[in-house]
Amino acid sequence: PHGSLTKEELRKERRREANRRCVQRKRKREQEAFQELEGSVAKLRTEVQLLHEELTRLDKENKELDEENNSIQEEIYKMHGMELSAKFVISSAVMKFRN
Repeated sequence: PHGSLTKEELRKERRREANRRCVQRKRKREQEAFQELEGSVAKLRTEVQLLHEELTRLDKENKELDEENNSIQEEIYKMHGMELSAKFVISSAVMKFRN
């Protein structure tokens, strides 16, 4: 097939073929990079979902603990009056500050 081509035409044909191979390799690398990015995105979406669920669980737990704390403070107030309740609130605040 190359017998009828001139040296210049043969050189150009080889160059075109080399360019085609180069472009194919480049496209393959780009496709692999894109697939890797897609995998990273999927992994990050899963992580975001898990963190969102954890945040929701912790928020619910925090609200339950706040309610329990308020209930305990009400009981202390009922049992020992305002003076002891105030001391408890102050001591709780001091403990939080120290930690």
